[in-house]
Amino acid sequence: MASFLALVPKYLCGDLSAPRTLPRPVTLDADLGISLGASLGQYGSLHMDLQAHGFRLSTDEFGGPRFVKSIGEFTIPVDFLAERPPATQGPAIVDDAPVNIMPGIHRALASARRVKVTGVDLYGALQEHLPIRVCEAGPFLAMKLCAFARRQAPKDAFDILYTLLHYDRGTKAAVTAFGEEVRAGNPACADAVNCLHQHFRDEQSSAPVRAASFVFGQAVPGESGDLRIRRLQIQ
Repeated sequence: MASFLALVPKYLCGDLSAPRTLPRPVTLDADLGISLGASLGQYGSLHMDLQAHGFRLSTDEFGGPRFVKSIGEFTIPVDFLAERPPATQGPAIVDDAPVNIMPGIHRALASARRVKVTGVDLYGALQEHLPIRVCEAGPFLAMKLCAFARRQAPKDAFDILYTLLHYDRGTKAAVTAFGEEVRAGNPACADAVNCLHQHFRDEQSSAPVRAASFVFGQAVPGESGDLRIRRLQIQ
């Protein structure tokens, strides 16, 4: 059982053609949350199947395992995430494939929403209305906050902002969904709440500043007053 994580800002945030004040989220990452023992040996293994499709084992910028494939000028990364308590980070093995440990994956798998996508598959064939499972807003926000606490990546802060503003069921519903994860004991939520206290205290805190940097680039002395105002609006 798998659930896509990085696709939440795209597929759970309304009409893709609707006007937005923020840039639309763009990612080449495929982050998949999976349960341990994903294939049960029925159809080969994760590693063998990915190798057959031209993916090679590599590492991400933080040293974690990931699979990558070059398609034209683009490098497509695929990261597998799994939950293995009591461990909260580090690598694990599912089938014969290395994965990254991430608390909250079980909650993401249990509540994932089924959506339909259209695109070209790895064989070059057009696939229309293909159902995939996408992580819901509550577990997504919990895990994104944990990810931001670990690496303080500007894109993580931006994804949190975009999801809260444009979630197709409304901002209030997204906040409520995160609260439900806290009440349900999602193991990601302790670190997520600590991240909110540490990095989201006010508009000058680390996360808001990095979200604005993701949109407009790093602030530089002498930038225009209009750009400073737009940066502050993001923060």
